[in-house]
Amino acid sequence: MNINFIYKTFASLKHENFKQFFIGQSISLIGSWMQITALSWLIYDMTGSRLLLGLVSALSALPMLFLSVLGGVFADKYSKKKLLIATQVSSMVLSFVLAILVIFNLVEIWHIITLAAISGIIFAIDLPVRQSFYIDIVGKKDLMNAIALNSSMVNLARIFGPALAGIIMVKFGIVWCFILNTFSYLAVLQALYKIKLPEIQIKRSIESTREYIATGFRYVKNNRLIFDLMILMVVVGIFGWSYSILFPVMAKDIFHVGEKGYAALVSAGGIGALSGALLIAYLGDSSQKRGLVNSGVYIMSLSLILLALCKIYWLGLVFVALAGFGSLVYFNATTTIIQSSVEDSVRGRVMGIWALIFGGTAPIGSLYIGVAAEYLRIPATLIISAVICTIAAIALAIFLQPGETEQNAPGIAEEIPEEKKETVTV
Repeated sequence: MNINFIYKTFASLKHENFKQFFIGQSISLIGSWMQITALSWLIYDMTGSRLLLGLVSALSALPMLFLSVLGGVFADKYSKKKLLIATQVSSMVLSFVLAILVIFNLVEIWHIITLAAISGIIFAIDLPVRQSFYIDIVGKKDLMNAIALNSSMVNLARIFGPALAGIIMVKFGIVWCFILNTFSYLAVLQALYKIKLPEIQIKRSIESTREYIATGFRYVKNNRLIFDLMILMVVVGIFGWSYSILFPVMAKDIFHVGEKGYAALVSAGGIGALSGALLIAYLGDSSQKRGLVNSGVYIMSLSLILLALCKIYWLGLVFVALAGFGSLVYFNATTTIIQSSVEDSVRGRVMGIWALIFGGTAPIGSLYIGVAAEYLRIPATLIISAVICTIAAIALAIFLQPGETEQNAPGIAEEIPEEKKETVTV
């Protein structure tokens, strides 16, 4: 393999802080994907309801609609490292509670719904903080590479996590997925403890929280490139990203495979997504990513249509992998363009709005996919979703002219009067 290819693809790992965080997150996310996979199987096994699969997923993502922007405000105002430690400890406690409920055979569907909602609250704060943390540990030059490698790591976990979950569920029992996930949080907590960041002084707005949030929304509204990309993200978030909720149903009722077959479907999507993330990490040039935004949506949509028409399991795995590839090419291209376009002083708030869309559309998409699959059946649901995403991507290509860039946005610093700023150490 070409040495230059390796260096370009993994450039951000030369930063010790990022390397520690990357390793810790990798272990923790494998545990998280084990739990996600096992929990979906547990819900469907307990209830046999496709609607409840969508409902639980929707409830876990619902707090994004209300709290993700506040998480962005926290990221701009407070120590991101301390905030991340708090969210990881909280998530570990929730996983431990779930494991105890399953061990003693006490778990009921309302327990799962409650834990999912609390987990969603934690994630709503964690996501914008985590996204805006990368520039602190790699700097601006390697920021896009770090974001892409993070997505690669997420999707490696998405491959190995479900695969391990399938083996563990069959050989040792489903509860061990929850136990191992609880311990996996120790890896990322240790990494955060090792990360050493210099104390910095920043001029921070002392506006009210409401004004602080409003300034972030104005920034996005006035930046044509970021605004249009986020509108497309709303459409893809609702119609293009929720299809994986149907994997347990497809495994049982369409392809007639068991736990291992279901886990393989989830892992196939991860393999495709990993390939897309590595492609973005290697390219590293936002001018190339502009074209990849639409290409990713087209690949994802075509793959979903083919999956809707597929009755052969191994072909289904191929189409799921292609859908994952297209989805991550689109997602990483969009996220890196937004991150590289935004000013440092408003990064947390913009990523809070990004998280609002990314996570906030999930409950809508989850409910849509659950209801549509219940009444229209899976093939029609996937085809309709793919067509809607394609139309939205074509509209973006038409209305967002090549010359429009982030330079059209007013500076956030100029919007805040000097008397409304304070100097703080973080």
